[in-house]
Amino acid sequence: MNKTEIIELFREKALRVTPQRIAVFTYLLENRIHADAEEVYKDVKKENPSFSKTTVYNALGALCESGLVIPVTLDAGRVRYDAHTQFHGHFKCECCERIFDFDIDALDYSGLEGFSITNKDVYFSGLCAGCKKITKQ
Repeated sequence: MNKTEIIELFREKALRVTPQRIAVFTYLLENRIHADAEEVYKDVKKENPSFSKTTVYNALGALCESGLVIPVTLDAGRVRYDAHTQFHGHFKCECCERIFDFDIDALDYSGLEGFSITNKDVYFSGLCAGCKKITKQ
């Protein structure tokens, strides 16, 4: 997604267009690592030395509020961010701690009749294929 497309997307979502928000959103689109705010700050600051942590936290908050980014909480107290907002699951490797996205074709559930669901989250953990190979050697 180029800068013009990002600006148009922000306008569609009634999100004020700022260079800081564009930089943070672009980083999340291009780096599908499920970064937390500290990682985003550290990497975005390399090209934008004037960025503060507060700027990054504010940009992440606005992006989440607009629905352009989703918060992913897999660790107690640590929020990561994902620009892939279509419904999908996350797998966290217990060895290398990387987080992988996976597609979900159907999600059947029962027992929530009458509930109002605002968020769905599917989270698996275990060993990724790479770590599983290493531990078997």
